Amino acid sequence: MKRHRDESVAFSAVFGLPAEVGMRMAADALSLSLSTAYKRARSGEFPCPLRKVGRRYFVRLADLMRALGIQDVRVHYDDFETGARVARGRTDTWY
Repeated sequence: MKRHRDESVAFSAVFGLPAEVGMRMAADALSLSLSTAYKRARSGEFPCPLRKVGRRYFVRLADLMRALGIQDVRVHYDDFETGARVARGRTDTWY
C-alpha cells in the first residue's frame, strides 16, 4: 500500500514566522517587561523553555505559542487555496 505524503503545513510556516524568537519579542508577547523576563529566566520561572547562547536567550516559537494558548495547527493546501479564493471574492470551486 502506497502512503500519500502529508499535504499540510504548520500555520506558523504559512506566514513565514521564525522558528525561534529573542527575549525581547517573547517578553512583549507575554506582556512582561524585559527586566522581568530576564529575572524569570535566571530564576527558572520563565513561562516556556529557553535556549541560552552566550548571554542571549531564545524561545522556540512553538513553545511561545503554547504558553500563549495559541495552537499551531496544520493547514491543508486545499483549505489554503479555498481561503485565497474566498478572499478574492470568488466562491466557485471548479477552477
